[in-house]
Amino acid sequence: MKRRAHLSWPALALSLSALGLAACNGGDGPRPPASVSPVGGVTLAGTVGELLSEPISVRVADNGGAPLGGQIVTFAVDGGGTVTPAVDTTDNTGTASTRWRLGEAAGAQRLTATVAGVATSATFTATATAGAPSSVAISAGNNQNAVAGAAVGTPPAVVVRDRFNNPVAGTSVFFTVAAGGGSVSGAGATTNAQGVAAVGSWTLGPAVGANRLTALVLSNGVASNPLTFTATATVGAAASVVATGTTSLTGTVGALLTPIPTVRVLDANGNPVAGAAVSFVASAGSNVAGGTKNTDANGNASPDGWQLGTTAQNYTLTATAGTLPPVVFTAAARAAVASQVAISAGNNQSVPVGRPVPIEPAVRVSDSFGNPVAGLEVLFEVVSGGGSAVTRRPVTNALGIATVGGWTLGDDIGANSLRATVQAQGITGNPVLFSATATAGAPATVVVNAGNNQAAIAGTAVAIAPSVVVRDNRGNPVPGVAVSFLIGSGGGSLTGGTATTNAVGVATVGSWTLGGTAGAQTLIARVANLPDFTFTATATAGAAANLTAQTSTSLGTIVVASNQAAPTLPSVRVTDALGNPVAGVTVTFTLGNNASGTITGGTQTTNANGVATLGSWTLPTVAGTASVVATIPNVTGVTFTANMAAAAANRLVLVSSTAPTTNAVASTSYQVVFRVQDAFGNNVLVQGVSIGLSAAASGGTTPVAGTISSANPAATDASGLITVTWVTGTGTGSTQTLTATSAGLLSASATAVLQ
Repeated sequence: MKRRAHLSWPALALSLSALGLAACNGGDGPRPPASVSPVGGVTLAGTVGELLSEPISVRVADNGGAPLGGQIVTFAVDGGGTVTPAVDTTDNTGTASTRWRLGEAAGAQRLTATVAGVATSATFTATATAGAPSSVAISAGNNQNAVAGAAVGTPPAVVVRDRFNNPVAGTSVFFTVAAGGGSVSGAGATTNAQGVAAVGSWTLGPAVGANRLTALVLSNGVASNPLTFTATATVGAAASVVATGTTSLTGTVGALLTPIPTVRVLDANGNPVAGAAVSFVASAGSNVAGGTKNTDANGNASPDGWQLGTTAQNYTLTATAGTLPPVVFTAAARAAVASQVAISAGNNQSVPVGRPVPIEPAVRVSDSFGNPVAGLEVLFEVVSGGGSAVTRRPVTNALGIATVGGWTLGDDIGANSLRATVQAQGITGNPVLFSATATAGAPATVVVNAGNNQAAIAGTAVAIAPSVVVRDNRGNPVPGVAVSFLIGSGGGSLTGGTATTNAVGVATVGSWTLGGTAGAQTLIARVANLPDFTFTATATAGAAANLTAQTSTSLGTIVVASNQAAPTLPSVRVTDALGNPVAGVTVTFTLGNNASGTITGGTQTTNANGVATLGSWTLPTVAGTASVVATIPNVTGVTFTANMAAAAANRLVLVSSTAPTTNAVASTSYQVVFRVQDAFGNNVLVQGVSIGLSAAASGGTTPVAGTISSANPAATDASGLITVTWVTGTGTGSTQTLTATSAGLLSASATAVLQ
């Protein structure tokens, strides 16, 4: 709207005078104003402290609704803000205008336009909204305390205001963890109608101490942006007990353990918990001093001391805080310094001259509590009797025992002695002396005397009874030694299995009968504590006694064909009475009947496995049973069979006819039988083959063909046969013909000449 220039009061007076004159000139006098009404909308909106985008206008009219110019309109605001001008004069359209700058408080504001003499006023309302974000301040949630790893009780919140301190809604605020770890949910928030934006939650970091969270208003020109919230993470409840060092310790029996075991009590986030009660309990045999302690500022607690028991073993110290899983320290108590030595094993033995004692002499070194002491060198020395000692400087093991590597006695019968000296000072019982007696030599070897590497028929005894000779380590025969003879392999049997060496050290089995299986067999001669001696013998096969089939004796059902070889050649095996294969036996293969085809290689010799196989067998083309028989002298033969089946249907043949071939009677019924055969003349037993029948006549006097009284076409029965009733025709001397045909088969005919 175009604004008019405002008049000064003198100018306004002149204007009013002119209007008065004009009215007088009209003859009716001035028209008084009757109403003032808004021009345009009365419900407006704008930003606090800002001019509304459009002027505020009213229209003044008389009683008849006609606009009145020159009327003074006063504009006034309620709720803050200003108008410029506050007074305006209507133009010739009765319109007066002003500009409205809203107040600084967000919310509803009102403007009224009044005209003197008019009872009512024109009212405008405006909703003042907050301006752009200008400042941010903490609303809630600063300077809180919470357990480390837990969320603070009050989610941090900020309030955003404009330059007039009105809360600003719809502003984005981003919350970020600045220190202490931890996490937030709802990091991106938007201010509500009160200008407040709050994080969803703030979970402090796992460590005790200060945590910081920043809130950044995503807008330019915001004072105090960003803001920082602080919170203190405190230690939580005791959650675990841990050892501050290793739980696997070592110490000396009867002594205090150093360093003293120490545990630390931690909360769920690994922060040390001060003032927690810890109980220390030692296992049986050991003692703990100051077994109940409270953790210090670092969460640590330890007893005053832990004294190990006097037995070299593992001891435990259990640290417990409330119901939490305990920490168990294990201390391996090692022996104290060596104090004494004694014989452990190997004294007062007797062995043959020149032999080592069976039990190696050993000593045990222990401390004052009787615990074994490891790591001490012991010197073993032969003192008398000759002989020798092996590994003369062993070191005591974990059991405190040192063992000589071996003690071989001298060549003279009598006393021998061995001295063991611990290479340390202050050892009670040091040195130790072992004694042994050398006796005559013992059996050392078992060797063959006679009867090795013989051969005999399986199931019979060898000719020479096996015997062995027993000698000592110097090669002398040893009498009176028990020798056991045992079957090693191949079965068989023996007599006199337990024998004693005679004056020349020889022991002989009573007899050795070989087992029934051909091949290598063994007999063992055994002397206690000496290696066995094994005799060998070869069992040979006996005379041929059995003939058995190696392949199936039934080749099954085979369809006849030209020059057809048997799918499996007959094969037999010849064995003796004990089932051993017999090689070199002549086996004769012959045909079982004339309809069995042909064979080659009918005479065969068994191989090393006793097996003989027919050279070849060409099967017959005649349906029925074909067979081959394998025989050897004086033994029942073996028969191999093949069931030869007819091939596919190939032709029809005439089986029989009651009609004579000559002098047949005209117009007479005769029975004719046809059947189906394969190409080799074998009957094909096939049912349901469709056979077409036709009658014909030729020659003679006025030949007339006969008729067929049975079904035509006819079907074969289960035997492949059809029986036809044929009525001959007429014509003296004519030849009557009955023909049977079927698809794919050769036809067949029956003929008869009429008399």
